[in-house]
Amino acid sequence: MADNISEKGSTKGVDKVLDVEKGATETSSRGTSEIGEVDDLFETPPSSFWAKLSDHGVEMRGAEPVPVEKRTDTRYINVFTIFATSMTSLLPIGIGSAATLGYGMTLRDAALMIIFLQFLFAVPAAYITTLAPLTGMRQMIQSRYTFGKYCNVLTAIVVTLTVGGFGVTASINGAQCLAAVHPGTLPVDAAIAIIMVISLAIGFMGYRVMHFFTRWAWIPTLIAILILVGVSGPQLSQQAAPATPPTAKNYLGMVAFAAGNMVSWSNVAGDYACYMPPTAPRFRLGVYCLLGIALPYSLLMVFGAAVGGAVYTVPAWTAAYEAGGMGAVLGSILITRLGDFGRFILVILGLSVVATCGRDVYTVSFNLTAVAPILRKVPRIILSVVATAAMIAIAIPASKSFITSVTAFLTLIGYYAGASVSCFLLEYLYFRNGDPSSLNPKIWNDGRALPSGLSALASVLIAWAFIIPSMQADWYTGPIAEKTGDLGFEFAVVVALLAYVPIRTLEIRFRGRL
Repeated sequence: MADNISEKGSTKGVDKVLDVEKGATETSSRGTSEIGEVDDLFETPPSSFWAKLSDHGVEMRGAEPVPVEKRTDTRYINVFTIFATSMTSLLPIGIGSAATLGYGMTLRDAALMIIFLQFLFAVPAAYITTLAPLTGMRQMIQSRYTFGKYCNVLTAIVVTLTVGGFGVTASINGAQCLAAVHPGTLPVDAAIAIIMVISLAIGFMGYRVMHFFTRWAWIPTLIAILILVGVSGPQLSQQAAPATPPTAKNYLGMVAFAAGNMVSWSNVAGDYACYMPPTAPRFRLGVYCLLGIALPYSLLMVFGAAVGGAVYTVPAWTAAYEAGGMGAVLGSILITRLGDFGRFILVILGLSVVATCGRDVYTVSFNLTAVAPILRKVPRIILSVVATAAMIAIAIPASKSFITSVTAFLTLIGYYAGASVSCFLLEYLYFRNGDPSSLNPKIWNDGRALPSGLSALASVLIAWAFIIPSMQADWYTGPIAEKTGDLGFEFAVVVALLAYVPIRTLEIRFRGRL
C-alpha cells in the first residue's frame, strides 16, 4: 500500500500515469477525446445555452474521466473542507442519537465506540481518495475495473441509494429544526422541500462552486453548534440509565451501524479530488480526507448520543422529541435558554445541512449515469434536478419514523459497502499491484476491454449468503445473529476477500489478461 507519489514531486508511478494519459487524451479535429468522447459531453457553439452555463461556472462534464490537462486544482485543502463542512451539520448529531436511543448504549460506551470505529472505517475512503488524481476518474468509474461495465450497475444502484439516503437523512434533521423555530407554522414536509431546493443550487453548479461554498460555510455552522453545546451542557449530564445493560448484541450492532456511516464513503470520496493533478501529494490528501470525514462526524455523533441519552430524563426534551423528533429537542434547548436569538441559531443549524445535501445531489447526478448509461446523453444539471425531486419524495415519508429508518438504512448499506470495497481494494492492491496506470482510461466505457465483473459479483453474492443469516434489523434477525448479535459486516468483508482471490485468479487465467 506504499505511496507511489511523494509530497514534493513525481516518481516513476506518476510518469507511468502521465504516459497512459498522454495517449488517452489525444484529440481529433472535432475536439473529441478518447477518454471523454467530448470534452464536456456536449459539442455546442459558444453562443448556446449550455456554453453560457459553462461560462458562468456550471460544471457540464459528466461521468467520463477528466483528462490530465484538465486536472489543475492544486488547492488540496479542498478535500478537507468539502468533507469537514458537510459533516459539520445536524446530520451526525441526528445519527449519533441512535446510539443511545436506538441501541440503548450508555454515553461512555457510545462515545468510545463512535470515535474508534469512525476513524477506523474511514481509512479505506481516505486511501481511495488518493487514487482519483492519478486516474481522473470518479469512484463509480474506477469501480468498473473490478465490477466491469455491466455488473457495476448493481454497485452504482446501491451507492446512489446510499448517497441519496445520507442526503435524505440530513434534510430531515434540518427540516425538523426549521419546523421548531415557530412550532405549527412550517410543516416538516415544507421545510424538507426548502432545504433540498437550496441544496440543488450547489449541486447544480458543480465542482468549483461546491468547493468554494464549503470553504467558508462551516464558520457560521461551527459557531451555532458551539452555542448549542454551551446552552445544553448543564442538562447533558442527566443521562438515562439503560433499561437493561448493553449486551454483545448491542456492541456488534454499533459496529455495523458505524460501518454503514464510514465505509460507504469509499465509493464516492474520490469524486471530490478527480480534478487534482497526478502529482498531488497522496499522503496529505489521505490525511485531509480522514480528518475531514471522521473528526467532525465523530465529535458531533458523540454530542448527538449525549442528547439522545438525556431525552427521556429531561421532561421538556421528552415532550419535544415525541412531538417533532431531534430537531424539536434542539429547538427546545435553544429557544428556552436564548429566546429569539435561539430561534436564529436554530435557523442556522437547520440550514447547515445544505452543504451535505448539495454534495449528495452532486454525487447522485453522476452516479445516475453509471446506473443507466443511456443517461449520459442527459445534461448533468438536469440529473441534479431529478435527484433532488427523488430525495424530497423519499425524505417526507421517512421523516415520520426517523430513528428506525436511519438505523435500518445505515446497517444495510454497511453490509454491501464492506463486500464491494473489499473486492475493489483487493483488485487494485493485489491483482494490479497498486499500479494506477493499470486503470487505463482509454477503456473506461468499453465493456469488452474491462473485466467482466463476474468475479466481483460472485464474491459479493457469496458474501450475502453469509450476511443474511448473520444480520440483525428491526424487520429481520438471522439465526446466527439471534445467538451472537449482528455479524453481517464482518462476514461481508472476510467472505468477499476469501472468495475474490480464487475466483478472480481463475477468470484471469481463462481470459489471459486482467
